[in-house]
This record gives sequence, C-alpha cells and structure tokens, in this order.
Amino acid sequence: MTINWQAILGGVVGGVLAGLVAAYATTQVLPAAEPAYGVAEMLWAAVVACVGGVLGVGAGWLVNARRARGLGGIAAITSLLGSVIGTYAWGRVVSALDETGLFLVGSILMLGGGLIMLAAVCGLTAALLRVQSPAGEAGARP
Repeated sequence: MTINWQAILGGVVGGVLAGLVAAYATTQVLPAAEPAYGVAEMLWAAVVACVGGVLGVGAGWLVNARRARGLGGIAAITSLLGSVIGTYAWGRVVSALDETGLFLVGSILMLGGGLIMLAAVCGLTAALLRVQSPAGEAGARP
C-alpha cells in the first residue's frame, strides 16, 4: 500500500476551500442576531455550503493532477474539513448569544447535518469527476 500524498494535499486544499465557504454560509447567510432560524434561511445556507463542497472537490481533483485515483479520499477529507470549519465558525458567532445546552445541541446538529450533506455532495462530485479523468490512467477503477 502506498500513500497518495498528492490526493491528501488535494483533500486538504479542497477541505479548506469548502470550509471557508461553509463558514461564510453559517456566519453570514444565517442571521447571527436570532438563534431560531427559518427553513428558507437554513436551506439557503445549505445550498451555499454545498457549492463550497463542489468547488472543494474540484480544486482537490486539480491538485491531484486530474487523476481518478484518490478522488474518494479527496471527497472524504473535503467533507470532513468543510463541516468542521463551518461548525466552528458558526459556534464562534452563536456562542455568546445562546445558552450552553442549546449551543451544544445546535453544534452537534450543525456538525452532523453538515457532514452528511457535504459527504453526499462531495461524493457525487467525485463520482462525476472520475468520468472526466484521463482514460489510460494506471490504477483507475471502473
């Protein structure tokens, strides 16, 4: 087994990009002044974070020299970092406004929901990019 350092670097670059977009979504799209969010606000923040996940996997794929090998790892790292960074940014804004118990429950829900959402979007993006990778690549799985 060999470690694909280029794919890991691509995942970290993509994860930081997805995290920055998710941080924007959780701090700017969701209103910080009120702890109760509406459905439309939450959906809009989810759409913005999903766009960040797609951009992150795309950037990671480019860092990985457009190879199919390692795309699953890039998607996994991107979704994990994106959800953790987005939750951390949300927690910094909301922690001063909310009770400790509600803040803890909100953080768990934000991290879990973000991770599930980004894993689905990043995995789908990786599957679509696998088709766009060069055909004669050694180690590519069908």
